[in-house]
Amino acid sequence: MAGDLRARPAQRGVAAVLALWLTVVSCFAVWIGAQLGVDRIRQTWPPAYPLLFLPNGRYLSAASLGFRVLLADVIYLWSIQYYGHHRTPEGRSYLRHIYNTITDLDPNFIDAYVIGALVMAQDMRDPQLAIELLDRGIERNPHEWRLPVEAGWYSYLNLKDYEEAERYYSQAAAIPGAPPWAARLRAHMIAEQGNLLAAMREWDAIRMEAEAQGDPQTVAIAEQHVGDLYSQHVIEAAGEAIERFLAEHGRRPESLAVLVRTGYLTDVLTDDGGNPINLREQPFRYDPATGEVIDPGAEQARTSR
Repeated sequence: MAGDLRARPAQRGVAAVLALWLTVVSCFAVWIGAQLGVDRIRQTWPPAYPLLFLPNGRYLSAASLGFRVLLADVIYLWSIQYYGHHRTPEGRSYLRHIYNTITDLDPNFIDAYVIGALVMAQDMRDPQLAIELLDRGIERNPHEWRLPVEAGWYSYLNLKDYEEAERYYSQAAAIPGAPPWAARLRAHMIAEQGNLLAAMREWDAIRMEAEAQGDPQTVAIAEQHVGDLYSQHVIEAAGEAIERFLAEHGRRPESLAVLVRTGYLTDVLTDDGGNPINLREQPFRYDPATGEVIDPGAEQARTSR
């Protein structure tokens, strides 16, 4: 009788441990089942769903308790990590919101404008959105030359909008502290638009400034560009004159001198101000049989580079 009484508490203890163990196992099984269910649901969500929970910069600024710049840094680093792994159409639609939020928190965060534009233009193939972001940065940071340079680059490379690229490079070149090559890029964009004489004036101004600063390397670069542009200008003008002469006379002229003497070709040996600008001594060579005009000086310069 006494043995039975002593055995009952032990049996009850074993039963309690067993019940607790079964409860833990059951809860664990329920948790695993729930987690698997959540994972299955998450698989149906677009990869961009985390972006849905990023508030507007105005509200984040109020909630940052004075740590706006730090919060901008955190979101910036997160955005780089996110877009480094997800290049989806859904994610693309949130780019404007994310980088507007970052730059609203810290309007002087230059890297955010630059890297955000890079993601937009290169990864997401939306250069217009990149330029929109850079324009926000230019407006807020008018003394930062990097932003118009970046906008000019995307206008040139991605949009082939040489006029816009020239405008941005002009803006950059006018900012104190801008590197000398900003003016060179502007001159290049003028030439890309076909304004060869205007481009020659730009390069000649670059040459004179470089001479004043004692920069022989830039002087040589500028002289080479002036010579190349002059050569291109003469060859294009001569080609058009030859075609007009051929259409009116039924034959090509015997020489370029005939074109000049008869008025088909005028002022091509000077700039639009009447000043001689040819930097090479070799004359242009003309083949009446083919109508081809070449500049031996340009050919020699190209082979010696």
